[in-house]
This record gives sequence, C-alpha cells and structure tokens, in this order.
Amino acid sequence: MSQRNCPNCGAPYKTELNTCPYCGTSYFDMSAIDVSENKPFYLKLKMNGMVFTSKVIAEPDIQIEVNQDDYCAYDHNGDKIYRIVANRYLDIDMHFTSVHDFKEPLYTVEVK
Repeated sequence: MSQRNCPNCGAPYKTELNTCPYCGTSYFDMSAIDVSENKPFYLKLKMNGMVFTSKVIAEPDIQIEVNQDDYCAYDHNGDKIYRIVANRYLDIDMHFTSVHDFKEPLYTVEVK
C-alpha cells in the first residue's frame, strides 16, 4: 500500500482508501492512468454501499481546464487595490469506455 498526503488538509492517507480519513476529501489518483499508451485498466467506483469494477479504456478527448478563485479588494472609489489568487485546481473532463475480452465479466458489483 502506498501513502500520500491529502491535497486538502495535508494529512497522510493510504491511496487505496480513495478518501482522506481525517477530512473526508475524495480523490482520484490520475497517476494510475496512462492515456498516452491507450491501455485498458480496472476502474473501481464506490457508490451508495456498492462497488462497481470494470475494465475500461480512457477515451482520447480529455479536456483539462485550470481554474482558480480570485479575491479582490477595492478602495472607496471602486478601484481594485489588490488581488489574491487562491485555490488553484484542475477541472478534468474524462470519459471511459468498458472493454470486454470475453475472458472475464464486463463488470462486477459488490454490495457491502
């Protein structure tokens, strides 16, 4: 098991848990996906007590947008005095297609 620090609170967490145990921040480790080689991989989604696992491949039309929150201060005339840039983040629009090789199920569902 590998360990990293939460991008929200900085606490260490195990990457296999998909959620920080301290602040509850959900994450998806993009380093596990190499879309340049177009190789299939297993994607596991947890929703409402169920776990869906499927062999997928990332579609090539990935869109990445860099965003940030700006906070500005203005003087009494309404002119901007300064700007603080905070919370830089990426919005990633990525789609996956299920891959079926008939040797294994298309997907599995576990109910916990």
